[in-house]
Amino acid sequence: MKYTLIKRKKSFRTKSETEFVSWMKKMDHQKWIDNQDFMEAYSYRKATFENILIRHDTEQNFIEDLQKNKLLKIESSKVFFGLFNF
Repeated sequence: MKYTLIKRKKSFRTKSETEFVSWMKKMDHQKWIDNQDFMEAYSYRKATFENILIRHDTEQNFIEDLQKNKLLKIESSKVFFGLFNF
C-alpha cells in the first residue's frame, strides 16, 4: 500500500499500519519512545492547533482518523504484469 501524507506530500510504501506510524514517528522532528507516545503527541498537536480530533489508542484508529480528516491517502500498489509493485 502507498500511504501519502497529503499536506506534506510525502509517501511511504508498506503493508502495515504499524510500519507506517513508525515511519511517521521517525520522520518527526522530536524523538519518541514508541508509536503510542508519538500518536498521543501528534493527536494532541492536531487538536490544539487545528481543532482536529484523532484517536491514538491503536494504529488502526489513528490511521482511520487521519483518512477521515483528509490528512492521509492510502492507495493500493499497482502491479505491472504481475512482476513488479509500483
